[in-house]
Amino acid sequence: MGLSTGCERLDELLGGGVPDKRSLLVSGPPGTGKTTLGMQFLQAGLDGGDQCLFVSTEQTIGELEDTFEPYPFDLDAEGLTVITVHCEPGDTMERDDDLVVRTLEGGDRAVTEWFDLPFTRENVVHYLSEYGPRDRILLDSLSGLRPIAADEVSFWRSTYDLIRLFSDTFDATSLLTAEDSDIGDSVASELLRYAAHGVVELSWAERANQRHRFLRVEKLRGRDHDDRRHKLVFDGSGVSVQPTQRTPPSALLTHDHLPTGVDALDELLGGGLVRGGFTVLSHDGTTGYYTINTRMLAEALEEGMAVAVALPAEVSLTQLDRYWTDTDWSVADLLDDDRLFVLELVESNGHDHRNVLAYDDDEDRDWDRLMELSYERSGDRPLFALVDTEPLLERVSRERVREVRYRAAARYTDEDDVVVYTINPAVQDTALVEFLVDTSNQTIRIERGDDGIEWLTLRKSPTGSPGTSKVVAYHESPPYVDLV
Repeated sequence: MGLSTGCERLDELLGGGVPDKRSLLVSGPPGTGKTTLGMQFLQAGLDGGDQCLFVSTEQTIGELEDTFEPYPFDLDAEGLTVITVHCEPGDTMERDDDLVVRTLEGGDRAVTEWFDLPFTRENVVHYLSEYGPRDRILLDSLSGLRPIAADEVSFWRSTYDLIRLFSDTFDATSLLTAEDSDIGDSVASELLRYAAHGVVELSWAERANQRHRFLRVEKLRGRDHDDRRHKLVFDGSGVSVQPTQRTPPSALLTHDHLPTGVDALDELLGGGLVRGGFTVLSHDGTTGYYTINTRMLAEALEEGMAVAVALPAEVSLTQLDRYWTDTDWSVADLLDDDRLFVLELVESNGHDHRNVLAYDDDEDRDWDRLMELSYERSGDRPLFALVDTEPLLERVSRERVREVRYRAAARYTDEDDVVVYTINPAVQDTALVEFLVDTSNQTIRIERGDDGIEWLTLRKSPTGSPGTSKVVAYHESPPYVDLV
């Protein structure tokens, strides 16, 4: 269960709003909108009848009123209590130069006038404990409480005590704001992030000499959240997050999808590979990308399609049989049934069959030969064409590849067909790679990091979640691959 932030898209990024009775740290540099976002969270609760508490450590009531003047926020709402907690030199019962708890101008007057409370963790917690229980709390900001502790670990403990007070004693859901630069070093920042249930990071980005605010859900325990960066937009209605989606509305799209055989990849693509379209699978030469390709081929065959394949050098027809141990067919059966057509670009795969074509230097039209053969013999079946471009581009000119690409699209590819090209930009002509990516409907990138982890990123797609990355995980049994 989650509480709304007052922004529908942010609730979606959080996987359903702020987790109930949990804490969310909103961190970022000055001016990024932390206080405004926090007040919108409170206002969403007030609109639903919640009892809310606003604890300000840096601004007076008048300053808050000025800050929120452009927005539809009600600091005088019946369900809202606004208090100020401030650290400054003053007189205590023990000494006359201690740091003390004081309220700012216009704040609650609960602190007695004849002496001030020493600015300690215990006194701040005791002071705030008078205001429970509450449904929602905004503490703005933790940076103003930094003098409460002499070192980073003590500050973390103080923050943790406040979070426990809000969550366990008040039964409240809380937002705590902080400026990283005021918290202390990186250790202190990480400790605060550990103390909170979730972290939302606000930031600035500059483009064309203009500054833009951005938001990213950096961490959220126990939730499948969206951690991509989104823009924060401030207007008269409050705070919104854009884009609400990164692909055109489905009403504008006319294509269907072919499942890939990997459920997590289908979800990422918004259904699978675009039918009647062209997909580029880009890799860096170090990954097991062809395991995904073989699942795509198997799924196409399950869907009743014929498949035309230009094999990479390291994959033989015999190896395809090993990838398909969980199916009811073999390479030999598919060739005999006119459902598999192969162009061997490097060397013989050991199959002497009329549907296995060898590359011919004199022909210079092998892709056309493969497509013509596939359509001639496959009957009414839609076609799945998978072309590994690396061996192809070693033998065919760049101009010829462009010609083949356009001819295949215009002359052969029907609305139910699927075409996938695999490319390795590191060893192929940059202009040609850019051409293939530019003319594709979808672009998937697979690469391996220095730590050995393999990543898959959806770079381009009319549906699904472009910009999202997943870790590729391999298994001993079919389908052998997953995304996590």
